[in-house]
Amino acid sequence: MGIVIHLHTITDYIFKKTFCQEVIFNFLNWTFCFFYYILFMISILNILWGIHMKIAIIDDDQNDREYLTTYIKNYGQNHPFPFSIDTFSSGELFFKNSIYNEYSIIFVDIYMEGIDGVEIAHTIHSSNKDCLIIFFTSSQDDMWRAIKTHACFDYLLKTSVTEQNINDVLDSALKRLHKYDGTLDFIVGKKNFSLNFSQLQYLFSKDKYTVFTFSDNKQLQCRITFSSIAEQLHEKEPFLSCNRGIILNMNYVCQANNEVFIMQDGKHLPLRRKDCNELLKKYQDYQFKKLNEEVI
Repeated sequence: MGIVIHLHTITDYIFKKTFCQEVIFNFLNWTFCFFYYILFMISILNILWGIHMKIAIIDDDQNDREYLTTYIKNYGQNHPFPFSIDTFSSGELFFKNSIYNEYSIIFVDIYMEGIDGVEIAHTIHSSNKDCLIIFFTSSQDDMWRAIKTHACFDYLLKTSVTEQNINDVLDSALKRLHKYDGTLDFIVGKKNFSLNFSQLQYLFSKDKYTVFTFSDNKQLQCRITFSSIAEQLHEKEPFLSCNRGIILNMNYVCQANNEVFIMQDGKHLPLRRKDCNELLKKYQDYQFKKLNEEVI
């Protein structure tokens, strides 16, 4: 009898242990699936919006950083797009602790110790011309100095700014950003690539590879045919095929003449001789159109 009871006890123990293991396994399995479902939905949102919006605030006044952060978060609640906000108390901390080419919108105060806001804007704009810089400051005295950097998307005075002002400038910023959003998507081997249009400076064919040059002048070399990439960029502004095996982003052209386009990184990209006038006209028309949009 004792042996029978003992065997039942063992059987019950094994059954309970197996049942508990199954419950734990199922729980972990569903948790794992739910986690990847969330990641999948975030990826879908990022694809739909083209980018994950990163916003920076650079201001040495903590109160100003806090209420501006609150205004932006309030705006985000009524405009469902993926975004994050990083705050910095100085230009030095911003450059030290961030990859500043990844920001789409930056609010910056002008009057700060060390690097002032205009210098910050000039440095950012030199390597990321698509970043929208909004000066958020206490005086109009340096407005023209800010505008001359060609980096000023808007200029807001702290003394009179309201939450509606912030909403309006963010509306305008999103419209501007989504005119140029989009990604270049391709697969090399088992790796998926998704490159933001706005970050591509130019690309060219090299043997069996395609070489991509980005806004920060860094390069990526992939074993993929240039023609397959060119198909995705065909007749798509701001891209221009200036010669066989070369495509450039017209937003990164610093100078142009009958022979070459000179890019932000100093690279001279040759024009097709027979089409040089047509290529220059396309570039000039694009710049004129862009200027009109900025004025409007």
